[in-house]
Amino acid sequence: IEGTGPKGRVLKGDVLQFLKAGKAVISKPEITKPAASKPVAKAPSSGNAELPFLVQSLEPSVLRHLAQVELAKRSVVVQVPATRLVQLVKANRGMTVDALAARAIALALQQVKVEGNGVGVVTDGSKVAEVAGAASASVLDLAQAIKQARSGPASGRPAAVLAGENVFTPDTLPDAAVVVVGAPYASVSAAEASAAMDSALNDLLGVSTSSAQPSKQASTVIDVRVISNSPTVASALAAKIKGFLSNPELLTF
Repeated sequence: IEGTGPKGRVLKGDVLQFLKAGKAVISKPEITKPAASKPVAKAPSSGNAELPFLVQSLEPSVLRHLAQVELAKRSVVVQVPATRLVQLVKANRGMTVDALAARAIALALQQVKVEGNGVGVVTDGSKVAEVAGAASASVLDLAQAIKQARSGPASGRPAAVLAGENVFTPDTLPDAAVVVVGAPYASVSAAEASAAMDSALNDLLGVSTSSAQPSKQASTVIDVRVISNSPTVASALAAKIKGFLSNPELLTF
């Protein structure tokens, strides 16, 4: 554009005249397409790496849960009053809950139709060893026999096995009923728990209640779980074992 202003300056009129004359040419920049990129080869991955991380991290817990569900299907659980049993064990040195439980299992097997009547325990090597004299030996001798059987090799083919929690899985269950005797714990009714909660709230708020009842001492109970492929056997054994453990004095001959 030729300027007509002082010293050749381009004025507004010069620009308008230039555009009116059609001399303006707008050149479009040439657009070039990018070269086609070569596909990048993926590194070979192992089968485990292809699994989602979340699935990998949850797999052990899922398997444990499935095992517990399967065992629950084969289990019968009873709650046994155990105040007298715990007092009896504390009052007699050398007597154990396991010895009384083994005696109760042995007597229960005599009243339930199963093959055999022996009682076993789980050894240190996760095998099963039969305990001699479970139905006839004194409870103190039976406690020693259980201790020896647990430290010895596998032996016998007992009809029932006294075991701890989570010792067996559905794949490792022995060809026998498994009896799991839990630890003693205090048990209160729903009404007693509600009354205790109300009393605690009143104490917190500083509210005095003239009709407060003296709290009862919580009773001691034990959960006994019987695992068997036969629901009938599991129910019968659980009921008989509960009856004997509820009257521990009958087991101390």
